[in-house]
Amino acid sequence: MIKKTLNLVMVLCILVVMDYRFITNTIHEMLGLFTLLLFIIHNTLNRRWYMAISKGKMDLLRILKTFTNLLLLLMMVLVAVTGVLISQTIFASLSLSDNILVHELHILSAYSGFILIAIHLGFHWNELFGKLYRLLKINRTSSSFILLSRLASLFIIGYGIYASFTRQIGSKLLLQHVVTGWAATPSLIGFIVDYAAIMGCYVAITYYLTQLVQKIRS
Repeated sequence: MIKKTLNLVMVLCILVVMDYRFITNTIHEMLGLFTLLLFIIHNTLNRRWYMAISKGKMDLLRILKTFTNLLLLLMMVLVAVTGVLISQTIFASLSLSDNILVHELHILSAYSGFILIAIHLGFHWNELFGKLYRLLKINRTSSSFILLSRLASLFIIGYGIYASFTRQIGSKLLLQHVVTGWAATPSLIGFIVDYAAIMGCYVAITYYLTQLVQKIRS
């Protein structure tokens, strides 16, 4: 329960810090540090995974999970370092705020980390929600549940792809300085819906691809 609560709080914090126009820059930096602390605690609680990387058989799924986790770790380190370098409040004395490349690297690492977290959740979806389904006595093998879950997944994937384009996720990942619509007042509800859908899109795609690989292997 501690781990799951920690994970939920961390995901919510990441959603909030993705656009600091909803909060002041000071809160953005403080919340960023808090999120980094949660990430460190998460990795500390799961330190046995790092100790077991070189042990056991490395099949396709394990290779993909290992690559995702290590790349996510790298992105979190990069977002922390660049965050310090462009800080305007907490680490203002170390700031390189005029360096546009550092700003773009911060955006790249933040959005890459956001997507990698969603992929990481997709890999562990059964582990995260298996007990919840059993607690709620949901029959995951029933035809009605399968139909509804797949329809919901298709909607989330479709809307998530649409939101990825409207929110210019690709431009941010390609280190293109995006300023379109930045001066406009953003909609908090629209932001939450769009970014939750983008995250859900990657979670669903990863989950179904994982199921497909497992079926092919078996």
